[in-house]
Amino acid sequence: MKRHLKVVMILLTASALPLIAQVAAIGITLEKNGQQVLIPLDEWVAVSNANDPGDIFHGINLGTSVDALRILEKGESYERDVPLDEIGSIFRGKIKSTKEYVWDGIKLGGLVSVGIGSFITAISLKDSGLDMEVLPSILLFGGLWTVISGIYTIPAGALIGYIRAQVAKGNVEEYVIGDGEWVILR
Repeated sequence: MKRHLKVVMILLTASALPLIAQVAAIGITLEKNGQQVLIPLDEWVAVSNANDPGDIFHGINLGTSVDALRILEKGESYERDVPLDEIGSIFRGKIKSTKEYVWDGIKLGGLVSVGIGSFITAISLKDSGLDMEVLPSILLFGGLWTVISGIYTIPAGALIGYIRAQVAKGNVEEYVIGDGEWVILR
């Protein structure tokens, strides 16, 4: 009888393990005043340090271990474990720094100016009847238009990037972790 009971207990324990793993694999659950929020796995988060709020880690939420939040930082191949007792805030949503948004805008402005110069070069080549004698002057003319248009498109792209950064800040949700605030459920 004891042997059958041991076998049954082992089977029940083994069948319950996948259920426990499924619950842990859903994401991070936060609770405040009875309200619960789930931050799913593979969502972009930023975590600030409680001791140094300027120390922020951006990345993909990989869930929690026993005592740490696991994040895969952008451009890194390793996971960062942030101890749960050192988390000051968790920011949810697609998060990039203002610098990254502005840089993306600058790249867009540069591509637009290259496109303008290429378009003017192609039109000038067509109008010349593909005359190879005027090719150097046409290329110089197209390059000049690239530079002139870049004077306007690159700052405009930077401004668009800055505006996108300000809009993105409004779409980010912050959960302050601590006593009387949000608590990470384990």
